[in-house]
Amino acid sequence: MKAWHRIKSILRAPKYLIREWWAQQEVMYHNQGVFISFPSVFQFDDINALRIAPDVCIGAFSEIVALAKSPNSKIAGKLIIQERVFIGSHANIRAAGGEVLIGRDTKIGQRVSLIASNHIISPRQVFDNVSWDEAKTGIIIGENVWIGAGTIVLPGCIIGDNSVIGAGSVVTKRVPKNELWAGIPAKKIRDLSDSDERECLD
Repeated sequence: MKAWHRIKSILRAPKYLIREWWAQQEVMYHNQGVFISFPSVFQFDDINALRIAPDVCIGAFSEIVALAKSPNSKIAGKLIIQERVFIGSHANIRAAGGEVLIGRDTKIGQRVSLIASNHIISPRQVFDNVSWDEAKTGIIIGENVWIGAGTIVLPGCIIGDNSVIGAGSVVTKRVPKNELWAGIPAKKIRDLSDSDERECLD
């Protein structure tokens, strides 16, 4: 019996890979000049919920969700990635129930999660059936931002232009321009200036 389950699993794999490859091709067709490493998983209900500018690079094994309509929220989801953004492998970007905007020339390390919305906490209900929090949604990442590997950015966060987030941080609130933040939760470490020599954080 175990052998038969393994055989069925092997037979299903090509169909799954073809489906994911096709979705990736559709994203690249509608967003010319984008490079997406395979395999990456895209989930969308409307291709217009994904707006990706030219010269964007998305690393392999990334999972990107952009849902214009979500059953748990009235707020539309959308993912906007501006020019020359680099996103490392194993990214987890969930633009559902809120908008995720990534500004020009931003660099995002490996295994970074950007979460546009979250469930309301209601211990008396099954969490899958609980509505998403519509009071705190979306993520805005400014231009020329550097986000270190393994960072999590939570709903409602804004990261200002030219700021740096240290690897492994959890961003829970607004980060002003030109600042270095790190930690769990992320806190300001110091200001950054034009002459500052940025240390390698990822």
